[in-house]
Amino acid sequence: MPDVAIVGGGIIGAACAHALALAGATVTLIEREELAAGASGRNQGWFVLPEDSVLGPMARATLPVYLDVAASAEPTVWIDAEPVGHLLVALGDEDENGAEDALTAARANGVAIDRLDRTALRRLEPAIAPSATTGWLLQQGHRLDPASLTVALALEAKASGAEIRHHLRVRALREHQGTVRGVVTDDGRIDADTVLVAAGPWSTSLLTPLGIDLPVSAARGWIVHVDPGPTSLGHLIEHAGWRDSPARREVVARPLAGDVAAHGFPPAEVGALLHLHRDGTMLIGSSREAWITPEPEDPSVPQRQLRAAIRLVPALAEARVLSSWWGLRPVTPDERPLVGRVRDGLLVATGHGSEGVILGAGTAELVASLILGGGSPFDARPFDPLRFAVA
Repeated sequence: MPDVAIVGGGIIGAACAHALALAGATVTLIEREELAAGASGRNQGWFVLPEDSVLGPMARATLPVYLDVAASAEPTVWIDAEPVGHLLVALGDEDENGAEDALTAARANGVAIDRLDRTALRRLEPAIAPSATTGWLLQQGHRLDPASLTVALALEAKASGAEIRHHLRVRALREHQGTVRGVVTDDGRIDADTVLVAAGPWSTSLLTPLGIDLPVSAARGWIVHVDPGPTSLGHLIEHAGWRDSPARREVVARPLAGDVAAHGFPPAEVGALLHLHRDGTMLIGSSREAWITPEPEDPSVPQRQLRAAIRLVPALAEARVLSSWWGLRPVTPDERPLVGRVRDGLLVATGHGSEGVILGAGTAELVASLILGGGSPFDARPFDPLRFAVA
C-alpha cells in the first residue's frame, strides 16, 4: 500500500484521508491551522443533490458515508437521518421563472416535487411572508454540522492508522526528475509515494511553482447566525431563483485592474437561504463574492442577507443576531471540481465551490480509486484537472 500525504484538513482532505486509511494506505493528513478551519467549518451545513447533473453520482456516493460515520462518531455529528424537505419560495412572477432551472434539475435527479399555492404554502410554513405567491417542496435535504463531520472523518481515519498533523504549514512540494515524492513543511520533510493537494483556493500556491497552472479562484460566502425566538421553520427554505442569476455566475471571475480602478470591486450577490438547527438557532445565507483581499470587499453583505431573510420570513426582524462569519470556496470556470492526477506522484482535489460538503465522500472514492487502483466509482472525465489546458 502506498504512503500518501494529503495537504488540507477541510472536508475534502478529511474525506480522502478517511477513504484511503480505511482501504489500508499509509496516510498523513497535514493542515496548516485546525481541522475544518476554512469554509468546511463555515458553511450552511446542508446536503441537497446538485443542480448540475454531472455532479449527481459524486453526491450520491457521499451521503451514505456521512450517515455511516455519524452513527458512531465521537464527538457526536449531527445530520438528519431522513430528508427534511427543501422549500423554494417565490415572491413574484420573476422568482417563478427563476426557479425553473432548479426544478428541472431536481426532476432529472428523481426528486419528487410538490407545487404549493399561496394557501398551501402558508399552511406548510406559517412564518412565510404573505406576499409569497408560490412554493415548491422538494423531497430532499439533510441538515448537518459540517465542522464536526470534518473532524469525525479525520478521527476515523486516525483510528485506521492515519497520522493527523495540524497547525503545520506545507511550504512546497518535493519533486525529483518530474516526480513528486513528498512535501516540505515548517517541521521539515515528509516523504510520500503520492501527494494529494486538497487545500481549497490555496492549492494553486503549491502547484504554480511546479509549472502547474489550474484555473482555481476563490469566492467568499457569508453566514449570519441568529436566535429566531418563537419563529420556527420545518424545512430548508430558499428564495427561488437567486442561485441562477447571471450576476451570481459572473461574480467569481477575476476582475480586470482597469475595471476595479474605475468601478471598485465587483458587488457580492446575495440571496435568502435559511434553516433551523437542532439547538433552535438559525443560519441565514447565502452570498457569493469574488475574493481579492484578506478583508471583506463588501462588509455590508450580512446586512443584505438579513434584509433578504426578513423579506422571506418577516418575523425574523425580531430575531437576535448572534454572530456572522465568512469562508472561502475554491471555484473553477465550469463550477465542477478538479480531481485527478496532474503529475507523477501528484493528485489534486479542489474547486468544489459551495458544494464541498455535498461532494466530499464521493470525491474521496474517486481519489482512492486513482491512487489504489481499481475501477472508477463513476465517470471521472468531467473532473479531469487538466481539462482547461490549452492544446
